Amino acid sequence: MARPEFEQHIALFGESGSGKTVLLSSFFGRAQEPSVINASRRHLVPESRPQGNKLHSYYLGMKNSATLPPANRFSWDSYTFDLKLKLDASDGGGTTDALRLVWHDYPGEWFEGRREGARERERQTAGFRALLESDVAFLLVDGQKLLDHRGEEERYLKYLFTSFRNTLLAMRTDILDDGKRLVEFPGSGSSPCPSRT
Repeated sequence: MARPEFEQHIALFGESGSGKTVLLSSFFGRAQEPSVINASRRHLVPESRPQGNKLHSYYLGMKNSATLPPANRFSWDSYTFDLKLKLDASDGGGTTDALRLVWHDYPGEWFEGRREGARERERQTAGFRALLESDVAFLLVDGQKLLDHRGEEERYLKYLFTSFRNTLLAMRTDILDDGKRLVEFPGSGSSPCPSRT
């Protein structure tokens, strides 16, 4: 089957417990609702069936019993979806591939200074390189931590952004090729997405 012509990479990162998996599961699970498919004439199809089943299971757990997805400590995954459009009968019916979405989900522990040896640092470096190639990046802020810092929200956010910046600066020589500046940021999104399992 031919791949869609357009591919968009999305980086999703934040502290541990900030809701990255919740957001991704909600995005995918909601798109699987028959009412959404029928109204939008769009179908979001996961490239990996096991990944799709896992995300849908998380979504149903949240929807039906308010059960949050389990923590995925130090787990870095990329989720690839094909967005298919239903064609009108006048266009021959069936579906057509419109867009490929690749979501990169980064462990919050990477930004909190926690690593588990040299192998984990190599994975972290590869992950941040993929982050810099993404078209869109979401930095999630933990709403509960904002509540915990009521009256000092600005101070907490400054701490959060500084922590992320310092993590990237500390890995600058590992991430950049020969220390060269990035020519284009964010990336073009046209690079292939390697397996991260």
